[in-house]
Amino acid sequence: MRLFNLFLRRAGVQTAPTRIPSPVSRLTVVCPHNVLADVRKQIYLDFEAAGLSVAAMSVDRAQQQGLARACVTIKCPPELRSVLMSQARQLSSFPGVHQVQWGDRRHIALN
Repeated sequence: MRLFNLFLRRAGVQTAPTRIPSPVSRLTVVCPHNVLADVRKQIYLDFEAAGLSVAAMSVDRAQQQGLARACVTIKCPPELRSVLMSQARQLSSFPGVHQVQWGDRRHIALN
């Protein structure tokens, strides 16, 4: 294999880079407007305690009236993905949370 790679390098062919998992994940939480402040506080406290860093959070209206949608961007190294999933499941059981979705490219419903 090394001989073949040497041949490719000398021929000027670049090898395809290996795919490195993204250290950033996205979590979407849907809840009523009146509990949004408590949910945001819970996200920051629980995720920081678990070793996950919340990079950004944006809030907008959900499709249903009276609900808010918080999109959370989390810095999560690949080795902490299981911790992230655990925290997302725990967040889905928080009082008032209607829906939690997690995923890098597509959303995966957790509840």
